[in-house]
Formats: sequence, C-alpha cells, structure tokens
Amino acid sequence: MKLAVTQPNDAAAWDAFTCSATSPQEFLQSWAWGEFQAAAGKGIERLALSRDGTIHAVALVVPHTTRLGKSFWLVPRGPIISPSLAADEQHQVWTALLQELDRRRPATTMFLKVEPNLAPPSDVGLVKGTGMHPAQTLLLDLTLSEEQLLGGMHQKTRYNIHLSERHGVTVRFGRAETDVDDFLRLLRATARRQSIGVFPDDYYRTMVASLGAMIEVAVASHRDQPLAAALVVRFGETSTYLHGASADERQELMASHLMQWRIIQRVKRNGSRIYDFFGIAPEGEADHRWAGITRFKKGFGGSVHVYPGAFNRIYQRSWFLAYRLAKKIVGR
Repeated sequence: MKLAVTQPNDAAAWDAFTCSATSPQEFLQSWAWGEFQAAAGKGIERLALSRDGTIHAVALVVPHTTRLGKSFWLVPRGPIISPSLAADEQHQVWTALLQELDRRRPATTMFLKVEPNLAPPSDVGLVKGTGMHPAQTLLLDLTLSEEQLLGGMHQKTRYNIHLSERHGVTVRFGRAETDVDDFLRLLRATARRQSIGVFPDDYYRTMVASLGAMIEVAVASHRDQPLAAALVVRFGETSTYLHGASADERQELMASHLMQWRIIQRVKRNGSRIYDFFGIAPEGEADHRWAGITRFKKGFGGSVHVYPGAFNRIYQRSWFLAYRLAKKIVGR
C-alpha cells in the first residue's frame, strides 16, 4: 500500500475521519485542539496519510520545549489509524508515519512520544515509556436512560446528588468570561488545598477561546457562591470531563456530585453517547495520588477503559536519560 503523507488544511475532513475511526472519540487529536496548542505557542504539525484520496491515518504532533534547551514531540492519543485496515496495512502506516516524523524533527528533538489508542507493532522502533495522559479512564454509556444511569451509581453518590438538590445548589453552563473566572478561582483553591500544579490562567482562557462551541464551563453554586466548576469538552459523540475544581468552603453541600450529574444529563440530551471521566488510578493502586478522585468518579458507574500506554522513539539517548533524571529530581 503506497501512502501519501501530506499536511492537510481541511478541518472538516480531519475531524470526520478522527470521529469515525475511534470510540471514544479523542478530542486531543481534533483539529480544534491543534488550533489551541498553536494559540498557546506550540509549533504544531498535522500529518495525514492517504491512498487514492482516502485518509487512512492522521496525527497531530505537539512539540514541547524543555529547560534543558532540548525538545520532544508528542502525539497525544494518537496517531488515529483506520480500524478497517488489515494488520500489514497498519504496519505500513506506522512505518510511513515514523519515517516522516524522523525526517521532519528538528535537531534539538530528544525523542518522540506517542500515546495511541491501539498498540503499535513491536518492530517499528518504539519502546514502552511513561505517558503524559492517563493510561486508564472511566467511560459512561449515555445511551442508557437517566433512570438506568442513576440505578448504576453507588448508593452514596445518589444520596449526595439528592442532598445537594435539597439544599438548593444550582448548576449553570456557559463560556463567558465570568464563567471562566469562577472556574479559575476554584481551580487555584483546589491546587492550594491538594498541593498540585496547574497551568497559568492564560492557558485555560486560550483553551476556551480556541475550542469555542466544543467546550463549556459548568459552575455549581449555592446562594450565588460558586462551590464547584468543571471544563467539559465535546468531540463527536464523546463528552469529556477535562478539568474539575471545588471550593474549600461548604463541601458538605456535595456540589461536585450534583454538578457531575447535571453535566451527564446535559451532554446526554445534547447527543453525546459516551461520557469520559478522563483518567482514573490504575486498578489495585489504593495509594495512588488519584485514589480519591477515582472513588468519586467510580461512584457514577461506568466501565474502565485501558489504553495501550505510551511509546518512545529515542533520537538522543544521553539527552533523553538526562531529561528523565531531571524529571525525577524536580517532579512533574
């Protein structure tokens, strides 16, 4: 199979292929996510592999510059390869894509990292690595009725939703500046409380501006006091709970539980068939740093979805090892 590798400029064709080739649909490989990364200062690459005018694979590549003065290329949740291809044809796609990335990479590139939804062939020059996105997630089947969704929840989760309703917590949706402001205030509070790192405010503002109708901010409030907020992304028939935050105060009102249920109701009514909680702790790791949020997410039901993991193509081994050591020393 002779493949043509091009830099496409048709956003609709790109998204149509990406949505048809995966389930759940991967917003990290959407055209709009590339626009956001470009607006955030990344010099993105988009590659399409086709034959006789038919797209068989796409890859959004996002360069990352490190403090070492070196860079690496990331293909988040990609490449997206047509599942209709036979195994030998998929092998040809991987070979052609990696050869093209080898050719295009700058001299400063230490390694390439791919995080595919399907495992690559074992003989194309990739080695298992550490991912930048969760290796496991939780997917909720939105083709079920609301009654079935409530019935699939943990009893305590249903109780907390009803408790929040009884206390008058309300949830609004929007993407106005005030909505983003409320999210950012709650995100900073969550980061302080949990001692976690978050992106600068401009990162999230650029995300909302770039993704447009693909993204909404959910804000749960009690008597006009925002208590919880989330960024929700829709791509194809999949909606994703991308980032969440909550206030230090009034946690007994369980605003996050009601907000999550209102999000599920909203995206279901708007046509989504899958709700992606976007990351949970690996099975059996009770002490994992995501253990608490994983218990919260699993309270809503759903099934565990496991990705193949991350794979590296190492170009400069000594710099790659130095980078990996530096990350261990300073943390993520």
